[in-house]
Amino acid sequence: MNGHHIHNQQITINNPEFLFPTKVISSHDRNFGSYRNEMIQWMDNYIIEHQTIQASNCGGYQSIASLTINQSFIPYFERISEQIFSTVDFYIKDTNLDKLDICNMWFNYNYQNCYNTTHIHPGAVLSGVLWVQIPDNDAVLGFECPNAYASDVINKVTNRQFNPLEGTMVIFPSHIPHRVDINRSKTPRISVSFNLRLP
Repeated sequence: MNGHHIHNQQITINNPEFLFPTKVISSHDRNFGSYRNEMIQWMDNYIIEHQTIQASNCGGYQSIASLTINQSFIPYFERISEQIFSTVDFYIKDTNLDKLDICNMWFNYNYQNCYNTTHIHPGAVLSGVLWVQIPDNDAVLGFECPNAYASDVINKVTNRQFNPLEGTMVIFPSHIPHRVDINRSKTPRISVSFNLRLP
C-alpha cells in the first residue's frame, strides 16, 4: 500500500481517552518572606554542627530527615506544615485519600555544580519540595514518566520540568522519578523536602 492509509467512511473514530494521569500540584506562600531569611540562618548554623548525608545529592549538603523532631526547627516546621496541608487538602480531592501525615523532612543545599540525581521516595505516598533560595531563578525540577523506557516509543513527551519560585511548593506522587538539575550559580540553591504517608 506504499504507506498510504485508506479511510473507511463507515468507521467512526471516537475521541481518545487518556488513562491514569499523574497529578502534580504547586502552591505559593505569599508570606514566605516573613520567615525565609531566619530559616536560612538556622540552616547555615545547622550545617556547621552536622555532617551531610549522602542520598540523591551529588555534592552539596543534605541534612538528616528528622527535622520534624528538632525542637529549634519547630517554628519553621509549623509554617511549612501550614502550606503542606493546605496544598495536600486540595491534592486529595477526587482521590481515595482521606488524610496524610508528614513522616519526615530535610533540607538541601546545592552549591555550584551540585545537583540531585533521578530518584524516587519508597515507602511514602506523596513527596514534596519547598524552594527556599533560587539563585538566578534557575532551579529546574524534572519529572520522568515511570515507564519512559517503553512509552517514549509512542509518546512525544516522557518528562516534564518545573521552574519554581522562592516560596513555591510542589507536591507529587512519591513513585514518580524526579531530579534537580545542576546549580550553575555561585550562590547556594536551598530547598526543604518532605514525605507524606497514610496515618
